[in-house]
Amino acid sequence: FQLSLKEGLTVFRDQEFSADIASRAVRRIGDVRFLRDSQFAEDASPMSHPIRPASYMKIDNFYTLTVYEKGAEVIRMYHSVLGESGFRAGMDLYFARHDGQAVTCDDFFAAMRDANPGTDITGIANWYHQAGTPVVTCVREFDEDTETYSLSFKQVLPKTPDEHGRKEKLAQLVPIKVGLLHGQTGFDLDLSRFDITVSDEFGAVGLGSVGALDEA
Repeated sequence: FQLSLKEGLTVFRDQEFSADIASRAVRRIGDVRFLRDSQFAEDASPMSHPIRPASYMKIDNFYTLTVYEKGAEVIRMYHSVLGESGFRAGMDLYFARHDGQAVTCDDFFAAMRDANPGTDITGIANWYHQAGTPVVTCVREFDEDTETYSLSFKQVLPKTPDEHGRKEKLAQLVPIKVGLLHGQTGFDLDLSRFDITVSDEFGAVGLGSVGALDEA
């Protein structure tokens, strides 16, 4: 039941091609709007299922927004976490290993992982067998005394009617991009000027100021 590997990658490539020949920002907004309006509804319905379903009643059960559109977003996660060069290295290894073969989502994951040994992508694997849309909340705090700005993230995975719905779900990797704006000019702040720490235990990212954070 590996259709999402082929179709998710195809949709992602089509999105990237369209972004290259038009406005990347406008294209991305349109893709996300379609995802939220359509696939999120499927994820919240009795039809909720993982991008790699464990079983099916009819073969056309596979041709869903979850398999195609959400599958493309999982491929995009590899690209976001590994970067352009890391993703390309993973694709090169994937084709070198499996060209002309019948392959699985696990084979694709293994190629991305093995081509980027310095990056932990374990949490991406959980997207393949867990249904539903995770809810991520963010709490922002700024400590004036220490000039430290903290972001604390919490992920909640909904119960779903698929076969894993009665089991405790595992945390899924959710890439988060962070940027800060200057409080007076509105321009982006150069985050390389700050000390950045990440705490896996609490899912928090703290940005330690080196002089300009109090102006943001």
